[in-house]
Amino acid sequence: MTLREAGEFGLIRRIQNQYASPTAVPLGIGDDAAAIASSSLNYTLLTTDTLVEHTHFECAFSDYLQLGYKALAVNLSDIAAMGGKPKYFLVSLGLRDSFRTHDIDRLYRGIAKASREAEAIMVGGNTTRSHKQAFIGITLIGEISKKEMVTRGGAKEGDALYVTGSLGDAAAGLSLLKKGLHKRKHAKMIARYQCPQARVLEGRLLGKEKIPSAMIDISDGLGADLNHILERSQVGAELLLDRIPISPALRGYAKECGIDPFAYALSGGEDYELLFSVPQKRIPKLEQLQRSGGIQVTRIGSIIEKRHGLRLRKGDGSLQRIKPGGYDHFKLALRKI
Repeated sequence: MTLREAGEFGLIRRIQNQYASPTAVPLGIGDDAAAIASSSLNYTLLTTDTLVEHTHFECAFSDYLQLGYKALAVNLSDIAAMGGKPKYFLVSLGLRDSFRTHDIDRLYRGIAKASREAEAIMVGGNTTRSHKQAFIGITLIGEISKKEMVTRGGAKEGDALYVTGSLGDAAAGLSLLKKGLHKRKHAKMIARYQCPQARVLEGRLLGKEKIPSAMIDISDGLGADLNHILERSQVGAELLLDRIPISPALRGYAKECGIDPFAYALSGGEDYELLFSVPQKRIPKLEQLQRSGGIQVTRIGSIIEKRHGLRLRKGDGSLQRIKPGGYDHFKLALRKI
């Protein structure tokens, strides 16, 4: 079997089967971050992510400041999805010797900007020569109280599904960049792709208030990332198509081009919003937080029995079984939009 046939998540499962987490590790492979006990009350969270040139970024589409910002943001988003607080990080760079020092200065300015916003501190890293594609890898360490940590595995039948922000803008922004459509009216969508905002404050608040039963960040598309919750929690889900939040900018772009904006939301990826399930008894607390301005979320569906899988309820009331589409590093069909 090739990696193309196995797919990214099939590969992860194979690795997970060979390296089952020892009992001393509370949370190992298979969530947004790993957790190890740092004290009787707290966990240390660890996550790592790598951006590879021509796979995750093109220098023609993002300047180095934006790239640095994004490289840290995608890791911050993993810590946010656990309800944690980012603390320290290391940076590994693979660079061609033709890179200009000015460009690397700007890369680190972008990293510094994201780190200041999240109050995370760089403590080291590594640099190496790369003959072809450049890459930037970040390992981020965070912390969380044992009572507040949220994983992908706690969703229960009857829970409501919520998402922060709007979905699909980043994928539309990348599409616009590829088409060379750098119009001012599209600036917000392009910015969502170039400089995604990790929902660190929202994730920390949700964890501190013990609201979610399960949570994940949306990096591969709503369908794919929701499916990770369903697999870990052994449940199904029903999404309400009309409730999926689409920005006015994306609606306008989709209307101009005659495309379905919900396709971007369901399988586009790189939104880095938080998707989470909430038990019915905790919904009033979440609604109170929303009324006070502490968090802005949209209810988009509910958790149902596992046998129903993942399904979509359209505006006319009809139901459609959907396959979890999204970005996969190795499969042929990456994004069907």
